[in-house]
Amino acid sequence: MNKPLRGVIPPVATPFKDEELDLKALQANLRTWNQTGLSGYLILGSNGESCYLSEAEKEAVLAAAAEAMAPDKLFMAGTGCESTRQTIGLTRRASELGADCALVLTPAYYKGQMTNEALEAHYQKVAEASPMPILLYNVPQFTGVNLAPALVARLSAHDNIAGIKDSSGNIGQLTEIIRQSRPGFAVFVGSAPVFYPALCVGAVGGILAVANVVPELCVELQRLYQAGGHPGALAMQRAINPLAALVTTGLGVGGLKLAMDLRGFQGGQVRSPLCLPQAARPQLAQELDKLRPLL
Repeated sequence: MNKPLRGVIPPVATPFKDEELDLKALQANLRTWNQTGLSGYLILGSNGESCYLSEAEKEAVLAAAAEAMAPDKLFMAGTGCESTRQTIGLTRRASELGADCALVLTPAYYKGQMTNEALEAHYQKVAEASPMPILLYNVPQFTGVNLAPALVARLSAHDNIAGIKDSSGNIGQLTEIIRQSRPGFAVFVGSAPVFYPALCVGAVGGILAVANVVPELCVELQRLYQAGGHPGALAMQRAINPLAALVTTGLGVGGLKLAMDLRGFQGGQVRSPLCLPQAARPQLAQELDKLRPLL
């Protein structure tokens, strides 16, 4: 892989229309985002409602995204499944469809049996079988499974495990992951409200839901940080926090899609049983209005 693992990457929302994939809307969003400073895209992440897609639909989304994204953008595919065998299969297929790397969610259905030993063996097998680099994906608020820093550090020694997206929101844990892992291991934060603090402790970038809505502000926050403009970066963090909280923990994927629509992107519908929280539209519009002077 010759594309750098760093910068701002949105976990791309998957638009639906009457419960069916709206691939044209997906491609329209990607072509618009191609004009921004985003480093790349995560296709089939949590905000892409990947858990609601069939295998054939996942392949269709990956193929459509590959057609629309600019060649210089990193193509990260979410390939984590419950079984090691299924994860390997989807990872290989994603590579065939043009992905540069894979983000592999922790298995979680049998969470009580997902010991450090089980998780280490799972990721080692996926890494050995994958034709492209993989990244670990830790989101304990969804899965109930947490990748401990010591386990991440051991896995970071594998040549084909290139990094991690940590969405725990725990800066102490993120700091320990960075401290204990091998040099060059790419640690992305997955929680926008702690993007600036994560950069301060050594994260290489953010895989952030709110980057679907205000990509330029997320990119500018990291640019300011890298240029030593800490007061500006901190001010940007404070500015985006209310919207970032709404489109994640507050309103979820439905709120994210409404905010995308309000911004002029094509969020589309969600897939049932998720709902679009239409009553929150005025609140989302108000938060976007506050950010317009920065856009």
